[in-house]
Amino acid sequence: MHSFGSSLRRWEFWKELISFRSLVIVSPVFLLTVKHWTNLVVLFVSIGSLFFLLRKKETPFQDTDELKRWRWLIALTLTGPVLAVGMGQLLRGEFYPPNFDASLRIALCAPILLAISRGWLYKDGAQPITFLWVKYCFPLTLIWTFTYRPSWTMNWGAHVITTYFVDVLSFGSLTLLFTLLSFAALTFFWPRLSWLNRFISITSCLIGLYLSVKSGSRTGWLNMPVFLIIWALGFSLPTYGRLKTLFISFLILLTAGIFIQSSPHFTAKVLAAINEISNYRWDAKSTEGSADIRISFYRMALFYFLHNPIKGWGDLGWKELMNSPEIVQYASEYARNFPEHGFHNEILTSAVRSGIWGLVTSIAFFLFPIMWAVRILQKSFNVDRKLFGFFILFLMLHMLLAGMTTEVTNLVFLASFLGLTISVLVGESITHSTKENHVAI
Repeated sequence: MHSFGSSLRRWEFWKELISFRSLVIVSPVFLLTVKHWTNLVVLFVSIGSLFFLLRKKETPFQDTDELKRWRWLIALTLTGPVLAVGMGQLLRGEFYPPNFDASLRIALCAPILLAISRGWLYKDGAQPITFLWVKYCFPLTLIWTFTYRPSWTMNWGAHVITTYFVDVLSFGSLTLLFTLLSFAALTFFWPRLSWLNRFISITSCLIGLYLSVKSGSRTGWLNMPVFLIIWALGFSLPTYGRLKTLFISFLILLTAGIFIQSSPHFTAKVLAAINEISNYRWDAKSTEGSADIRISFYRMALFYFLHNPIKGWGDLGWKELMNSPEIVQYASEYARNFPEHGFHNEILTSAVRSGIWGLVTSIAFFLFPIMWAVRILQKSFNVDRKLFGFFILFLMLHMLLAGMTTEVTNLVFLASFLGLTISVLVGESITHSTKENHVAI
């Protein structure tokens, strides 16, 4: 009998260890260090979610018409990018499979969202994956990325830190995102964390700031003040009061300022950006540094979109208009040829490539999860449920603001990460909104 009980416990242990839930929990840790890792996770988990959905298992929780609408609305939002690419190619009478790479990875996450929102990966009495991510996995991701030096590369310069398959813009943005989410979790769950957990989280935040600054990328840093304002007004002031909130905010800004000041490369890029934007010439060619050339990219993208708003141009079709007088007056040949891989803006790049279909679906991709997060924050009275709203809002605002200066779904691994993260956060928030008896976490 004792042997049978031990065998059963061992079976349950290994079953839990190799489960889809465990795979999703650890998935962020190797995001920046193991190439193709996140793509394979999304593919594997998507197949598992389809099996769950095909069984037509009834959800164990109460569902409302409003929650059903949100579930399908955000699932359709995840399929929107691939539909936009397909519609644009259909209207142009072309078929170019590589254009589907990133958008297809996001679409694969739609069944994951539907399954999770129906209770898949939910474990009674266990913490949601979202909370495990922000409390443990995101901090571990930063620590692992910092310590696993074989993944680092010097291809971007000796003074720049990134990993061998991640561009510096994405690396800087993602490490900053993980830092902000880890900091939010640290303050949200502070009374529930052990001193060891607190120490690991604080250490990971410092490492994350270091990695982001040392990447030399300013991408995503526009979100820092936005994040602090929402965190302070929405959570810290009601929870900790004015003095503590001011002190913590000052401490965060001071720490970030020290890291920035310690990196001459990053500091020089910030000062250069301010100078380039303030001296940008709208009717003549500018210096075409990394900041002012982006303004030219946005102007070109708008010009191309307005000249073919229904069909879009695909990857390079816009080149037939790049020597138009309206563009030549402010953009050099170098600037006119540069956007072959995108216009350094998520929404404008989608609009140029897929026309109005790309414009609408890319806006919806950010807008509807943000609207869902605001709905949670406005209507939920349970503190733990509100935290889902905060984490979704922090994620989507960061990616939206990062997407103003670069493409955040252009790379396949980024598309997989973002699609999976939205699916888990939104899916679990719907699940915990439908539970009849909420168990405190």
